[in-house]
Amino acid sequence: MTAQRPLGRAVACIALAAAALAPGIASAAADARDARSTITLTVTEHQKPHSVTLDCEPAGGDHPKAAAACADLLTVDGNFEDLHAVRPELERSGCTKDNRNIRASAKGTWRGTQIAHETSVANRCVLKQQTGAVFDF
Repeated sequence: MTAQRPLGRAVACIALAAAALAPGIASAAADARDARSTITLTVTEHQKPHSVTLDCEPAGGDHPKAAAACADLLTVDGNFEDLHAVRPELERSGCTKDNRNIRASAKGTWRGTQIAHETSVANRCVLKQQTGAVFDF
């Protein structure tokens, strides 16, 4: 009977350790759910809005270039103001001076934090220069 006693203690210790870790595992799973990134992107041209949904980590939604858009946003950790620096090669492309008064907006969550962003630019070429793939739909 003495040989069973240490084994019983070992099983009890393992059970206690698992019980202590379970809330941390559940908390990590909840954090992952709360840290989702789902953004509704809208581009308005000639007073006609066009919207898509972008999910990141993993990339998805109905954005036609979801993977590239998420990569651009990951580079700036969801800060839309910093997107202009993501793709410097786009700055070299020449855009016309055509003024179509394009408005672009983003609303949703980035890694669990609420975000809202709006910008106005002259045309789609300038929008792509400044935001990469994010508003390229």
